[in-house]
Amino acid sequence: FREGLQKGWFELMLARNEYRTWCQDSQIPMHKDVIRKWAEAVVILICPICPHWSENMWGKLGKEGLAVQAPWPVAGEEDKLLTRQADFLRSGLKKFRSQVGKAKKACDKASVLFAESYPQWKVDILLWMQTQYNHETQSFANSFMQDLKTWAGENVTDKKMLKLTMQFASFMKSEVTEVGPIALDVQIPFDQAEVLQGSLKYLKSQLEIAELDVLKVESTPDIPERVQEQVSPGKPCLWLR
Repeated sequence: FREGLQKGWFELMLARNEYRTWCQDSQIPMHKDVIRKWAEAVVILICPICPHWSENMWGKLGKEGLAVQAPWPVAGEEDKLLTRQADFLRSGLKKFRSQVGKAKKACDKASVLFAESYPQWKVDILLWMQTQYNHETQSFANSFMQDLKTWAGENVTDKKMLKLTMQFASFMKSEVTEVGPIALDVQIPFDQAEVLQGSLKYLKSQLEIAELDVLKVESTPDIPERVQEQVSPGKPCLWLR
């Protein structure tokens, strides 16, 4: 019951709210067919829990027969690339909100920074980690950290870089646990600038920043080093000014 209510109602409401807010802030009308398909799915999914409400709404949607007799909604094949783009924007906005909240003073101008490539030392680590990941068990070996120390000792000579190597690999290992082996990609399979530019009005509204633009780190001079360090492919950062 609890899981049915969570999946068949609350999560669908959150998805609707997110889509509606994006459309309103972007000044783009919601897609009629998308909303109708969503509404019909909600009515059918919640019918075992709220049958009277579902039947009432089924009639208001102009549907014939009973909702309880309607076929269960069938989801199409997931567009994994589109899912990654949505997660990219969603996680980016969460990070931006945190940065705005921690700012010592209000800012009316900022830039969303994104990076297309890792520095070579990070690429080397990611490529090595790809060879260590077991796709059958969907995990790294229990000896991963020890294997990492051995590999780093053979390939990294500078003590500072050795520390950074261990920190980055440990962080990326956690990322893999959360999102899967795609975290080890050395390049993002979609245009980050296009996603960010396409949602610029939405980001402005959500962050309440009057002037907001999108900049590529690799082609933008004078970005403070402390800010650059927070940007990596797929993980944009807000540069408040």
